[in-house]
Amino acid sequence: MEIDARIRTAARVAIRVGAMATADLRPLPDLVIIGVKRGGTTSLFRDLERHGAMCPLVPSARRLPMRENMKGVHYFDGDMERSMRWYRSHFPTSLSRRIRTRRAGSSFTAEASPYYFFHPLAAERAAARLPTTRFVVMLRDPVERTVSHWAEQTRNGVETLSLDDALDAESDRVGDDRARLAAGTLGESAADEQQTYAAQSEYAASYDRWVGAVGAERVTVIFSEDYYADSFGTVSLLTDALGAGPPPPDAVGIHRNAAPRPGRIDPDLDARLTERFRPDVELLSERLGRTPPWPRFAPVAR
Repeated sequence: MEIDARIRTAARVAIRVGAMATADLRPLPDLVIIGVKRGGTTSLFRDLERHGAMCPLVPSARRLPMRENMKGVHYFDGDMERSMRWYRSHFPTSLSRRIRTRRAGSSFTAEASPYYFFHPLAAERAAARLPTTRFVVMLRDPVERTVSHWAEQTRNGVETLSLDDALDAESDRVGDDRARLAAGTLGESAADEQQTYAAQSEYAASYDRWVGAVGAERVTVIFSEDYYADSFGTVSLLTDALGAGPPPPDAVGIHRNAAPRPGRIDPDLDARLTERFRPDVELLSERLGRTPPWPRFAPVAR
């Protein structure tokens, strides 16, 4: 088992070195799913992947024994000390894309790194290096996203506190990490990425940051609830924009990477979170010019 792991690691390194050597022949991605964590990004990415026109990231599971193809590169949040050649090495060559186009009628590439949306510098970094790429963010009811994020970390053994206590501890855990990330003096923060359960559910500031960096026309906002209600329509919207046409109807809609939650949220905590997020949801609605499909945030009749 250990030998197999060493062989896989050596093969992965060799493939990456070779791909970096041909980085100039590898176009930048057409699409990047930037978030949010626990918003359905894995499901959407795997749905796109089942479209015949999508080229997998390098190395693919066909080339290197892996359970499934890579999903995200995490260059703009955690690996900025690496070169753009390293980033480009994750995408197929122009020749591979031409072959795919001959077979499927078109081709596109994508990656999904859901911390990009919240990271304070990812938008600025992506704007400087991806001049034509489209960006997609999936926004989920912020209360549900908060609970799901906590449930995932609990399932993974990272979180040991109750949800209530974890929310109270959030600020102290992050400390000055976020300010240091924004200043560029800190490369990574596990607390900022993994334990900002409520902060990552306040979307307006992150949306403004991305729109300010790349322009509203390059940021597509999808509500997670709309995606799960009509996965085919959502995926078709994206693939049509990429010139690839709709996916096979039976190739989308599988809910992946779900984190079982501990029953119903305590009503008092639900109410507290709802009121915390309400101003942000109202601001987001103004920015988007549409109301999110989140019933708990429906305008209160006066």
